[in-house]
Amino acid sequence: DFFIDPMANVRAGMVLMPMGFINQIHEPPFYFGNNRPEVERRIIPSTWREIGAGLFGELLPGLTYTTYVVNGLDADGFGSSGIRGGRQKGSKARAEDLAFVGRVDYELPQIPGVTLGGSAYLGNSGQNQKFAGQQVDAFTQLYEGHVQVKYRGLEFRALGSWGHIDDTAALSAAKGEVIGEENFGWYAEVGYDVMPHLFPETTQYLAPFFRYERMDTVASVAAGNAFGDDPTMDRQIFQVGVNYKPIPNVVIKADYRNWDSEGGDLPDDFNLGLGFIF
Repeated sequence: DFFIDPMANVRAGMVLMPMGFINQIHEPPFYFGNNRPEVERRIIPSTWREIGAGLFGELLPGLTYTTYVVNGLDADGFGSSGIRGGRQKGSKARAEDLAFVGRVDYELPQIPGVTLGGSAYLGNSGQNQKFAGQQVDAFTQLYEGHVQVKYRGLEFRALGSWGHIDDTAALSAAKGEVIGEENFGWYAEVGYDVMPHLFPETTQYLAPFFRYERMDTVASVAAGNAFGDDPTMDRQIFQVGVNYKPIPNVVIKADYRNWDSEGGDLPDDFNLGLGFIF
């Protein structure tokens, strides 16, 4: 990082894509549940980092931005489950195609604790490779918008994301599975710290929470694609659980997730976990 001016600073190297809530702050004490939201794993593929450079800063009080030019995704890793496999993570990354990513957040001065924001990713993912005998651009777009509310012990988050991939007929033929031309996902979650009501002087944290997610990595199939829609990728998840922090850097978690899809019921799961940062 090169700190030049509050409005414009430079960052270069291995950078986290500034999309969504989780990708930039992805350690266990910072999110509800043992697993990150599936929308922020499959639609926004956290943890997502690439090699790049860009600017960040605060344009006005509460109005911040981050923008990078990075190596693009590798479409060879795309699949019916989404673009997550296209992350290159720096090591031996192909950079025949570059991409742009940008984010803006605004903390409302009139309503403390409320943040609005959004981000966008655009770039080719073909990386000068051939798919089913064709050299394609595989132009990839991903957009998301989010809102966060923190008021005393209450925490609320909502996020929605939509993506589009070009040349998915060729990509699907090369991979032997359907790759969605469009994908989408959204979720909302709410939690509340009840510990101050039980022990007013405590610094510990105990928050039951609920999260609902809906996503489809194959929301639409391109004309000419030899593969049809995969209804099992149209999923919704109901999740309940609790986070307990004896100290801010340590969290103990328990949660239950009920999965369903347009293709039929999916196995549910119950999770217990311990997380920490140092």
